[in-house]
Amino acid sequence: MGKHRLPPLRRKKNSQQKRRMPPLYTAAARPPQECWSIRKRVNFRIALGRFGQDWPRVAQFISTKSTGQICVYAEEYFLKRHTHSPVKKKRMGSVSTLKQLQLKN
Repeated sequence: MGKHRLPPLRRKKNSQQKRRMPPLYTAAARPPQECWSIRKRVNFRIALGRFGQDWPRVAQFISTKSTGQICVYAEEYFLKRHTHSPVKKKRMGSVSTLKQLQLKN
């Protein structure tokens, strides 16, 4: 008579699902940020003056950056430029000068 093999042990699916951890979403899913050197920033401004908002030509001028990287940097550049522009506020007169104007009328 031959030996009978026992079937392999199978675990229940429920016990495996409880042990499995949900995937972690970390910063590794995002590509690493690359710094823009001073030379690249200056070249961006030069290319912006020459080509305007033709981003593929700007990216060709700055050979180390892709068109997508140029678009992202341009958006940040224009936001910073808009928020940091000096705003000329009308200077309000002091209380004493307002009283003097009211007395004249």
